[in-house]
Amino acid sequence: MRLPAANYDGAWKEALQHHLPACLELLFPEVYAGIDWTQPVTDEPLTLLQINPEASKGNQHVDKLVQVTRTDGETALLFVHLEIQSQRDEAFAQRMFRYHARLFDREVRPLVSLAILADDDPHWYPSSFGYTIWSCRVLLQFPTIKLLDLPEATLEASNNLIAMLVLLHRDAQATRGKPKERMQRKIARFRSLFRKGYQADDLRRIYRILEHLLRLPRSMQITAHATMRQIEEEENRMSLPMIGLEKIGFTKGRAEGRAEGRAEEREQLVLRQLRRKFGGLDAALESVIVALPAPLLLNLSDALLDFSTPTDLDAWLKAQQTEG
Repeated sequence: MRLPAANYDGAWKEALQHHLPACLELLFPEVYAGIDWTQPVTDEPLTLLQINPEASKGNQHVDKLVQVTRTDGETALLFVHLEIQSQRDEAFAQRMFRYHARLFDREVRPLVSLAILADDDPHWYPSSFGYTIWSCRVLLQFPTIKLLDLPEATLEASNNLIAMLVLLHRDAQATRGKPKERMQRKIARFRSLFRKGYQADDLRRIYRILEHLLRLPRSMQITAHATMRQIEEEENRMSLPMIGLEKIGFTKGRAEGRAEGRAEEREQLVLRQLRRKFGGLDAALESVIVALPAPLLLNLSDALLDFSTPTDLDAWLKAQQTEG
């Protein structure tokens, strides 16, 4: 039974959008301590396709650019770049340098670049890029954190919502091709959410993240949801904060269930067509395709008939991102 690709992109976008302070507190404590959180944090426009036209080609990235106020009262730009791909990329450090240089050229003010590595390669630690020619030297050193290095016991004991996200991320990586184990972990993680002391809104968000990462085939999803609903009813009797699963679409009417089934069938059909045309797809690209909204997925099912090479698919995805 084939597992749907985990939507790492969607999970981390949700986290960085709603939980940036918690993310920095866990992953970059020095940066977190240097920000005055009583002051507003302002989202800044960030279009990496303008900064780097190759940003959409194959690799998965999640990025956020915000303006913060330092504890000394000065403002600074903070660029957070999350690298989701499962394999090392020798051009990563150079890409960080290019992003930093082009953002500085655009903004002309202090900028801090941070890198989060979500791969499972224990030997890959890019943290700088530069060169020296004669007496001219250029160097960017950027703080890097690898999710793989965070101690599991520390994450399990933490009430930081991002710690749970990292655990779910690892669960998704560890259960590739193992649907039964993924379902078991999903149910266990769901039960553990009620013991973390999260507020109701945070519970709902982390539940959505759980659904992004620990995706199951539809038949197993139905079984898992039935068990999770029983768990929520048990917790309700204990007067613990509820996720309110019905409000976020946990239970669906028959019509919605049929619609979801058709959407999943369309995803799998498009992926099968692309695999046959190109002789296979990497997992990162599959995740990008599965994350497409239903209308774009339908458009892709028509457009792929005219594709000759993977470059055509890259160009099509880039065009959709530019239009969006």
